[in-house]
Amino acid sequence: MVLDINNEDLGIRSFQLQKSRAAERAMEKIRQKLSDIWNKIESKDIEILQWTLGEVWALIGRTEWEQIKFSSINFAAVLKIIQIGKEIINHERRGYDGLEEIKTLLQGLS
Repeated sequence: MVLDINNEDLGIRSFQLQKSRAAERAMEKIRQKLSDIWNKIESKDIEILQWTLGEVWALIGRTEWEQIKFSSINFAAVLKIIQIGKEIINHERRGYDGLEEIKTLLQGLS
């Protein structure tokens, strides 16, 4: 059986894998930072956080992403990112505007 895969499909899949890996690495840093209070975040909100981080990764450049200090994030910032993610998903906020706000929040981590 021969698979019908073209370069565009491979490129899209590669992009999706990179986005997923970047979000997973950021999530692990956040999880380690928040440790005990991480369990207070509902699983659906964790999914929204991961989706939102992936979308922000897609919005900014790799160099910019790698400079974000996810290990410095606090619980309030995580809740804000989840809130904005929910607003985007529920069409209460334009996606680009919400992702830009999250990007600014993340760039402010030190």
